[in-house]
Amino acid sequence: MTTVLARGARALLAAVLLAAAGAPPLAAQVGHEPGASPFHDLTTRQTLSFSVGRFGGNQAAAGVGWRRAALFAGRLDTHLGGPFDLYLSIGFAGSSRYRIDTSLDSATRKTGPLKQTLVLADLGLVMNLTGAKTWHGLAPYLGVGAGEIWPTKNPGPDVGGYNGGSNFSLVPLVGTRVFFGRTLAARIEVRDYVFRYEWPLLYFRPVDKNNTRIYPPVLDPNVAKDKQWVHNLTLSVGFVYGFNF
Repeated sequence: MTTVLARGARALLAAVLLAAAGAPPLAAQVGHEPGASPFHDLTTRQTLSFSVGRFGGNQAAAGVGWRRAALFAGRLDTHLGGPFDLYLSIGFAGSSRYRIDTSLDSATRKTGPLKQTLVLADLGLVMNLTGAKTWHGLAPYLGVGAGEIWPTKNPGPDVGGYNGGSNFSLVPLVGTRVFFGRTLAARIEVRDYVFRYEWPLLYFRPVDKNNTRIYPPVLDPNVAKDKQWVHNLTLSVGFVYGFNF
């Protein structure tokens, strides 16, 4: 699934860049008849979007990270000026993760998956590659956001000290809107939720209830570090409604 998402991300990025490259500078529109121009003004300053997609998920080195899941999201964009928009996005993913009991041996210490709903909220900036216009009905964009990911219910730390709680996330994204009229459009977007896991000491030196070392450890201290950044590629599609207020 991760490979498919990566291929989808590359394909969408190529399409966006191709659209941007094919769109000449706005000054080059001079000489087009108004009805024949490939460019059309965006007449709304705000958009509201609803989308469905697939949260990529990444179980990370220890195997306890959030797993891939269906994602449902809402988003509000407002035009700031020039090619820039500000957006706020809130999504929900029915994810799950495994739990590790570091007092047990490697054959029995992993249990689950434990189902949990994730909330993914981020605020960011988008640069529209064709400015405040569409080109042949397309409005490709690049952007970046920052936010937080957390489970709606957190049962607390696992045995061993790992806590599957909230994570600060960076969210690079690429996408395009495909307009059917002045106010209605479809949105296709690939984003990557990038955040960090922190592994407890007992993942590297697990002990049983008698304080006796257990081999092998959850993570090899000669290979793994106590912190790990992960990528969670996410593909979504949805509908966009434009308006002014």
